[in-house]
Amino acid sequence: MALHILKSDDGDTTERSELSIFEGGQVWGRGLTGSASEEVTMSVVHFGPGARAGWHRHTTDQILYVVSGIGKVGDREGEHVVSAGDCAVVPAGEDHWHGAHDTGSPMAHLTVMKAGSETTVLDS
Repeated sequence: MALHILKSDDGDTTERSELSIFEGGQVWGRGLTGSASEEVTMSVVHFGPGARAGWHRHTTDQILYVVSGIGKVGDREGEHVVSAGDCAVVPAGEDHWHGAHDTGSPMAHLTVMKAGSETTVLDS
């Protein structure tokens, strides 16, 4: 596989608020890797104020890198405020949630996972 450059105007940012994983407000996302990688997926997800991903888990680790705003990442032990430049590493199988939530701020993060990771949305 050859080097692949995805330019800032490549691909579409789409509304994702209607997906069952999201709650509390508007969410937009854009895949960044597409077919350029067989090993890793990366997307940027934008959460409007109040929006978040509800409780869920993945079959592989998930890395969240906050690129703008203020948000929260939570697990069964509690929640953590995150802001631009912060990184959260969520182990495979860990119940968690993330997004702008109740911070009063929008938030955007990159999400990186191994290709083929499966997501299970939980009730709570």
